[in-house]
Amino acid sequence: MPTKAELDERVTGLEAEVRRLHRALGQAQIDLPEVQKRLITNARPHRSEHSIEALKRAEAEWQRVVKEPDARIDDYIRSREGIGWTWEKPYVKNGQFAWCGAFAAFAWSSVRFSIRQKIFPSCYRLYSRWVNTARHIEADQMLPGDIVVVFTSKRSVQGDHITLCLTAPDCDGNFETIEGNAFGTAGDGERAEGVVKNTRSMEQVAHVYRLLSEDFDE
Repeated sequence: MPTKAELDERVTGLEAEVRRLHRALGQAQIDLPEVQKRLITNARPHRSEHSIEALKRAEAEWQRVVKEPDARIDDYIRSREGIGWTWEKPYVKNGQFAWCGAFAAFAWSSVRFSIRQKIFPSCYRLYSRWVNTARHIEADQMLPGDIVVVFTSKRSVQGDHITLCLTAPDCDGNFETIEGNAFGTAGDGERAEGVVKNTRSMEQVAHVYRLLSEDFDE
């Protein structure tokens, strides 16, 4: 049977342990938001060097101020840096060719030419080849450089227009794009048709694709 002194000593020790646990719990609650932030950050895939380079190329084209029917568009369509469709006639007239995918291919010139030539040119080709592969990702996971196919009024199952994600979606579900063969803000700040930037919403997203390491020449 413990004495009163021994019991008092145990109580004092337990009280000290309770105070220590309270302090530890308080610190854990303070640190929790930061821990959650790190977990979320670490869970998102990091941008690759290829995607950074693709956006640099896209940005450079935007700064050139490419408006319909600029001769530069012909490079996206017929040169090997784009989709390499050499059998197409030189691009000289607005609407002659739907070149949104050709612009994305020109930006992603580090991707194997066979992929750029056969898959990038249309929403249907992207969908039929990639929708059931690891390249097809959830819209809320998009990162800058990803290929984002958006709906227009057609709302085809494969999507209707090819863009490049410029900024990840914000808390309101809006994200910036850089794209070709579209109306938006041109490199001179004017609203125009050509290589432009736009703000789009998640509601417009049909599909998001991200290149795999096997898609490059390296």
